Amino acid sequence: MATRTIKGTLDTFQVNAGSEITYLGNTSAGSTGGLNIRAFRVNPGSTGDITVTLTSTSGIDTMEIFQEDSYTAGSAPTGYKKFSNIVQAGKGKGAVGVTVTDASKNYVVLLRLDGYSEVQYTGSVVVP
Repeated sequence: MATRTIKGTLDTFQVNAGSEITYLGNTSAGSTGGLNIRAFRVNPGSTGDITVTLTSTSGIDTMEIFQEDSYTAGSAPTGYKKFSNIVQAGKGKGAVGVTVTDASKNYVVLLRLDGYSEVQYTGSVVVP
């Protein structure tokens, strides 16, 4: 398992190491792209749990994770959900996860924004 640190704004995305995480920008699987959406893809190296934790956010409403070729496939590991309402939680942080049973599948993390300014986030992604 590798833990990657991520950091982003409305127009930027950084990962501290590795090539398992790629930025999709304002597009994603299923053509759900829009100006208030940002996404990144996670390509796991093996089976296990992908977990995404945002420790600090501004301008992020919700976060979700899903298998790129099937939105409803997969389940969340113990202690995680596949969807996090960051605004409702009221703490500027959130976590999502999915259990990988087929390492040949990619997963998308979708961030819904509250607008187009002052967006920033930091966190980590655990990739099996």
